[in-house]
Amino acid sequence: MSLDFSKLQFAVTGAASGIGEATAVVLKKLGARVIALDMREPDAHAADDFIEFDQGDEASIANAVARAPARIDGLMNIAGVAPGGDISAARLLSINFFGLRSLTNHFIERLAPNAAVINMSSHAGHRWRENAHTAQEFLAIENFGDLPALVQQRNIQVNGLGDDCAYPLSKQLVNLWTVQSHGQMEKHHLRMNAVSAGGVDTPILRDFLTSFGEKSADRIKSIGVVSPEAVAATIVFLASKDATSIKSAIIPVDNGAAAMAALKAINA
Repeated sequence: MSLDFSKLQFAVTGAASGIGEATAVVLKKLGARVIALDMREPDAHAADDFIEFDQGDEASIANAVARAPARIDGLMNIAGVAPGGDISAARLLSINFFGLRSLTNHFIERLAPNAAVINMSSHAGHRWRENAHTAQEFLAIENFGDLPALVQQRNIQVNGLGDDCAYPLSKQLVNLWTVQSHGQMEKHHLRMNAVSAGGVDTPILRDFLTSFGEKSADRIKSIGVVSPEAVAATIVFLASKDATSIKSAIIPVDNGAAAMAALKAINA
């Protein structure tokens, strides 16, 4: 196996920090040209070009794609926010899923044949099958402006790990949409996958531990966190020619958290 991305162009959202930055750095080392999309400019070692955008705003997304190169060989949807601070449930969902989906749909015509789309998910969204009915209601929303009403109707909370909490729901939506988009991706000769991380050693880890509660924080600490570079390595592999047969999959990079959760459910 050899990874060579020379002469290829990749769009990486969230490239200014964390997993996005780690992914951009690896891609550049492998010869790719990286177009970073973020709210702030990344360091030069992580990008060749920078497009400022707000993933929670439809107009900003459309403007960013209009400024991007005409041909992209891969889209890494890594930008996202943690619960906490003053963020609302609707704003979190708009960034972590609805903006991700909108950006991807805007980019589809610019993606080269056999290009990879990699979506950043989380172990927090592992109940995407069990909560599919509610998730389908949210997937049906086409305009960002319709989101707050459904959030209020479904009483979606900002903090917590339940199915009615914004961050887990946002990642359930990412997972479900990744799987449901198989036909659309095949039609455009593209492949889409998601990488599901557990606790990751980034500056926003503290926000997650606080939002998810003490019991969840203890569990994350006992399992152990992974490095942004470990997650980036999986993302980059999925973007390579060696991964062309991996489609519509949700790949865990979580120190075994997904396996332990599945085993717990079986033995319940």
